[in-house]
Amino acid sequence: MAGVRLRGSPWPRVLAAGGLLAAEILLSPIVAGQSPAPPAPPAPPVVIARARAVELQSGQPFVGTVLPARTSDVGSAVDGRIVDFPVNDGQFVREGQPIAELLRGLLEIEKAGAIAELERRKQVLGELKAGSRPEEVEQAQALVAGFEARLEYARSRVARLGRLAERGTSTVDEVQDAQTELQAIAAQLRGGRAALALAEAGPREEQIAQAAAAAAVQEAEVERINDQLGKHTIRAPFDGWVVQRFTEKGQWLSRGGLVARIAELGQVEVEARVPELSISGLKEGAAVRLEFDAAPGEIWIGNVIRVVPQADLLSRSFPVKIRVENRIVDGEPVLKGGMLARAWLPVGRTGPALVVPKDAVVLGGQQPFVYVADSVADVAAADVKVADTAADAAGSGTATVRRVDVVLGAAIDGNVEIRGGLEPDAAVVVRGNERLRPGMTVRIQP
Repeated sequence: MAGVRLRGSPWPRVLAAGGLLAAEILLSPIVAGQSPAPPAPPAPPVVIARARAVELQSGQPFVGTVLPARTSDVGSAVDGRIVDFPVNDGQFVREGQPIAELLRGLLEIEKAGAIAELERRKQVLGELKAGSRPEEVEQAQALVAGFEARLEYARSRVARLGRLAERGTSTVDEVQDAQTELQAIAAQLRGGRAALALAEAGPREEQIAQAAAAAAVQEAEVERINDQLGKHTIRAPFDGWVVQRFTEKGQWLSRGGLVARIAELGQVEVEARVPELSISGLKEGAAVRLEFDAAPGEIWIGNVIRVVPQADLLSRSFPVKIRVENRIVDGEPVLKGGMLARAWLPVGRTGPALVVPKDAVVLGGQQPFVYVADSVADVAAADVKVADTAADAAGSGTATVRRVDVVLGAAIDGNVEIRGGLEPDAAVVVRGNERLRPGMTVRIQP
């Protein structure tokens, strides 16, 4: 069969045509100088909300100053020389962290002696509480038995000497000496029996109480020394930053002498001066939008915590305290003590205002702006399931965004007043707006 050739068979022509067709398909993009088009990137997901009209007091800006929530000038409770001062200006310290150490050598020696004396007194108290040992009772019993034997012998000797004295073979002195010895042995026997009774009864309650009181006094002495040692370590009273040092290592510090100033900046207060004509409309808890030249790319909303009811007699303005949560970036507070602030206080007339969530506002440029999603259907307050009206039937849930420059006003319940540039009921992007560009297609998420 190897040398047989099929004449008139169509297969060679079919195979050749198929090969040419496949080559044309594979080579056509190369010949045309084109490459396959990459797939279109997916639409970024966003969350939107409606701009809504509310009744709001118009805000007015007032200049204020950033102050720490708390400031403490930490001092020493005892006299001493500073041997360690490990903190520096601008350093963050935790509550209870040591910031300075005083010389404590003499106190350590006193503490060692006090602890040894306390241990001795505790041993005495333990011995009394344990009572008499069996060996001590047995020793007292043996002593009593010896006195009893000697007393019996002394009695027999006195009797014998008395009979001899009747016969004239013993003198009166010998009889008296024997009687004296008998009395002495009888007294010793009474003492031995009393000692035996004490040994059997154990120590008295008063002795145990005295020993316990002596141990308690020594415990108090050890605690006093420990308290003094604790005062030789000066610690931070709360979390904060060291803003000033008042001494140095090696210096002598008197009682009450200042060591360092610590400021709590996790929260800060803005103190604004408000004229008496505007102070009546301010209430504690009112939301306040704040602006800081040092942090222009963020929206800050605080709350009025105090309205001081004493005006400056020259300016007739009242101090208003506003509390705001600070932000810590790379271990440093964004808002620092002494910074300039502008507080938009709600002290104007009440009227209609347009507000959006503060997360909808994009800052950082020359003008704040929001992204508006065009042709977006219903936006529910609790469940924001929206899509553009043209794509609703297809179920794509997408929309096109455009940039709208805005002017910011006062704040209310986490929302910011928008003055001009935005239509009522507009759908604004509140999440995912940091990566958008005008004209982009976005995918709406609940």
